[in-house]
Amino acid sequence: MSGGSYDYKSYVIEEYYVGRMYDAELNEMMEDLIKVLHDVEWWQSCDISEEDYRKTVSDFKKKWFKRSSVKVKEFIEKEFKDKKEELLKQLDYLEREEER
Repeated sequence: MSGGSYDYKSYVIEEYYVGRMYDAELNEMMEDLIKVLHDVEWWQSCDISEEDYRKTVSDFKKKWFKRSSVKVKEFIEKEFKDKKEELLKQLDYLEREEER
């Protein structure tokens, strides 16, 4: 059996939640989410490529997130800002270590 990096948890989640959400849309979303969970585990276990995993993620996001280009740009800007702040904190810490 392939996979295993996450102890096959996608199968457990599928067993407990798919078809048991008491809502047709949520049941459909869970089915699609299981594909993402499966593929991330198989990718991390070297059973599928990162490209295959990213395609599954992209398909899921297109269907469920309905992102506009403005939202994507906002997301990217926030990620850059957060990373910049993280790096500046690390550099500040390093500078203080060098001063000691």
